[in-house]
Amino acid sequence: MSPERVMLWLLAGITISSIATWIVQDSVFDGATAFAILSCVVAAIWGITRYESTAKFSGMANGGILNILTFGVVTAVLTYWCIAMYDFPLVGSIIGSIGTNAYIWWTFGMLEPGNPTV
Repeated sequence: MSPERVMLWLLAGITISSIATWIVQDSVFDGATAFAILSCVVAAIWGITRYESTAKFSGMANGGILNILTFGVVTAVLTYWCIAMYDFPLVGSIIGSIGTNAYIWWTFGMLEPGNPTV
């Protein structure tokens, strides 16, 4: 089965699950939240399994081990800060910190001068 067909089946499953959540919970907000979360999970797994294509099409060059370690440290510090200062829950702090840090990292990576990787 082609990768495009697999993605269509996954998106169909996400849509059906979200509609089922909407009906069972009797809340459109819960259905929309389920759709958003499941879409992000599928996109993350899809990007991880096709790392070379993801790195190529996102425009980010491989930064090496120092870049990865710095990303991890900054994410851990941001998570600790969210928990200590704002009393956020642990899982929400981790997910929010990873998302925020990844967005900032990607933005600065795209603004960095140099040769484009695509």
